[in-house]
Amino acid sequence: MIDGIPQVLEGLAYYPHVKVPVPNYQQTANGYEINLAVSDELFQKFKDAGFNVGLKEAGRAKYTEDPVIHFYQWEINGKGEPNPVPKLVDTDKNEVDVQIGNGSKVAVQWRAATYGPNKQYKRAILEAVQILELEEYGASGGETTLAF
Repeated sequence: MIDGIPQVLEGLAYYPHVKVPVPNYQQTANGYEINLAVSDELFQKFKDAGFNVGLKEAGRAKYTEDPVIHFYQWEINGKGEPNPVPKLVDTDKNEVDVQIGNGSKVAVQWRAATYGPNKQYKRAILEAVQILELEEYGASGGETTLAF
């Protein structure tokens, strides 16, 4: 448990980048990330525990009506050294290297971090992801019409 919250959480994944880092929102650093749609009760536990970065209230994300926790891991730490790449495993806990599609059911292992000049930011850090039900990456469900 971390601040009264289980260290492994299940939910639906959106815009996961677990094995290949991508630029952050401000384009100032690269990192690994996953957005996890969670229950209202779990979301409230994060707020009550003082998490103030990476939380999206219900209805704020275009891809789900559920509240979302954004788990993140910087590619490079504050000392200029590489952080460990999050582990990605299947249901048997074998490491895999696949792209996770939106809506995949996953379990996320995480830890808490506080940072900033006065340690004023608190967020959930991505450590590992277990794929429970994989949705194919990029599946559109229909033909693509070219717009150019």
